Amino acid sequence: MGKRLLVLIFVLVMCLSSIGGTATLATDNTAGQIRPDTWVAVDGLGRTISGYGEVGGTRDNKTVGMFFHNWHDYWANAKPVNLTEILAQYPEARNDYDHPVWNADSPLAPYFWNEPIWGYYRTSDPYVLRKQAELFADAGVDVLVLDLTNGLETFKTAYDALFKEFQKAKAEGVQVPQIMFFLNPYVNETDNAAMVTQIKDLYTNIYKDGKYQDLWFYWEGKPLVIAREWLLNESDATEKAIRDFFTFRNPAGGGYYGDDTTYADKQWTWCTGYPNAKYGVRKDGTIEQMCVSVAQNYDQNYTGKDFSVGLIAMNDRLNRAQGRGYTKGNYSYQYTYANQTITVNMETKDAYLYGLNIQQQWDYVIACDPDFLLVTGWNELIAQREKAWQGTENAFKDNYNDEYSRDIEPSKGVLKDHYYYQLVENIRRYKGVSKPETASSEKNVNKTIDITGAGDAWADVTLSYNHYTGSTQERKYPGYAGKVYKYDTMRNDIVTSKVAYDETYIYFMVETKDDLSSSSDAGWMRLLIDTDPTGVTANWEGFEYILNRVSPSGNDAVIERSKGGWDFEQVGTAKFSASGKRLQIAVPRSAVGLTDLSRLSFNFKWADNTLDPETKTDSGDILDYYLYGDVAPGGRFMFGFDTEEVTYVPPVTDNGNQDLPGYVWIVVAVGAALIVAMGVTLVVVTKKK
Repeated sequence: MGKRLLVLIFVLVMCLSSIGGTATLATDNTAGQIRPDTWVAVDGLGRTISGYGEVGGTRDNKTVGMFFHNWHDYWANAKPVNLTEILAQYPEARNDYDHPVWNADSPLAPYFWNEPIWGYYRTSDPYVLRKQAELFADAGVDVLVLDLTNGLETFKTAYDALFKEFQKAKAEGVQVPQIMFFLNPYVNETDNAAMVTQIKDLYTNIYKDGKYQDLWFYWEGKPLVIAREWLLNESDATEKAIRDFFTFRNPAGGGYYGDDTTYADKQWTWCTGYPNAKYGVRKDGTIEQMCVSVAQNYDQNYTGKDFSVGLIAMNDRLNRAQGRGYTKGNYSYQYTYANQTITVNMETKDAYLYGLNIQQQWDYVIACDPDFLLVTGWNELIAQREKAWQGTENAFKDNYNDEYSRDIEPSKGVLKDHYYYQLVENIRRYKGVSKPETASSEKNVNKTIDITGAGDAWADVTLSYNHYTGSTQERKYPGYAGKVYKYDTMRNDIVTSKVAYDETYIYFMVETKDDLSSSSDAGWMRLLIDTDPTGVTANWEGFEYILNRVSPSGNDAVIERSKGGWDFEQVGTAKFSASGKRLQIAVPRSAVGLTDLSRLSFNFKWADNTLDPETKTDSGDILDYYLYGDVAPGGRFMFGFDTEEVTYVPPVTDNGNQDLPGYVWIVVAVGAALIVAMGVTLVVVTKKK
């Protein structure tokens, strides 16, 4: 009977492990699945993106929304004005409404805080929408919250284009965000009427007939809309149908001042400051919605709660707005790069590059653990100029320059894509990630590949690295002021890749949707390899080695090593074969410094035709990886190959408890109690027998 007792306890322990693991362990990978949350990256500031070992497995019922602006068709007939460029040349014009530099522009001109990486685009540009869809999917954004908080416009042309392009991307393997709307939040006779007009328009043109239904975002079993339900008249048949159709959350005014207020009623907000307000707080203390925002046009010195008094222009002459580098108190954060610990605070040079304002909020909101987290924002981009507003002459309310703006979308200025990878990092901290597959022997990756042989030597290699089809289409679409953005750089559509190795070589195989172009083409099928994730070794954007930067000769691919930045030296050659849709390369391990036979660990990516279509030359700017050709995975992301399994060790808090969600500890405690109780019962039964 003693052995039987031990077996029963063992079974109970295993069952408990399975129960507890649902919060932190991902399901097994499916062949052909694209899993961006297993990709790795280091951003332009040297910040490494956390993976499974740091944040653990995916967590249920955690949703990330992104505040998205689809108004760029509405303003696009006007000439775009770049404030950063103007003020660099005429800094004295900042608070001078009558300065000559402004005279050429209409008061209603769209003033951009800087230029997006895709230029001054219209929101309906299919090329840009597809690129945005992939960036959102790669980051883990679940919902786009379309900003309709101004007037009565719904921007139908733009939202139709958005829905259609997202449906197309979804069909091609992109896990696109769902879509919802945030309507006019202001309470007065004019804005109340505008909100009713907006929701009728949306209901009639989208929801009533089930249009784009696969992209609707649901909450409590119905499509969610942020609008004032009580403004709809039950005696009106259409308005009553609308009330019955949606789940409503009332739009709350932005809590820019940050006062840690708790709201129990059903309202959501779009912008707050630290410490962030909590919306929909339940009796058990759990929170329905919170928000983080990049920057706030709110007086950092104002201590009152009168929202209208605290609001100021982003170009306030006393610099009182809460810019990207602003924090409350002595907040700082740290990260490690090149074996150096880097501490960032408000005193750091160019602190606004590091996202201190929103990071302080991220830390707080993640600790509060709401069900829905709204991020503000993605692509507001523009502001209008006013003669005077809230005590500022020549006022720009919402956006002004690189520091005093609140967009995460990558730009051509100094911010580049820094905020995008900060977004990726914090979404992973909030939601967790899938467990990456180990390059184990069971997946048949430890084998010699004859890259010129007949048959398919890769058929039994079951570990694959997959990417979207149709990632880059032709771009031919007008932007602001009629400028047409036109280029077609898609050549080889990268679909999947595999890796194998033996004692001498690392073998890479990549397949494309259609037959490969000629290896003599400029910028053809480049393989980039990261062998030192610490950043200590000389590298270009994290990559120590590149193949095919120099066009291959015959069947020899040139292997180059970075001397620091986009400056390379040849260190060897690799044999390759290209036939049909498949390219295979045998890379000598010695040439890339991966000679340790006990463990093989590196990151890699593929890039084809990432050259500027006008110059046909390499710029050495990784932002080109968002624009041209095909890159797998996109942007700075890399596939990770590791023969050692990655495990998650939860961090230990000050009180000695591991930093796991409370419900996990409840399950553990209950399970332990059950085991003890069952054990005692079985012992008693055994003694009686």
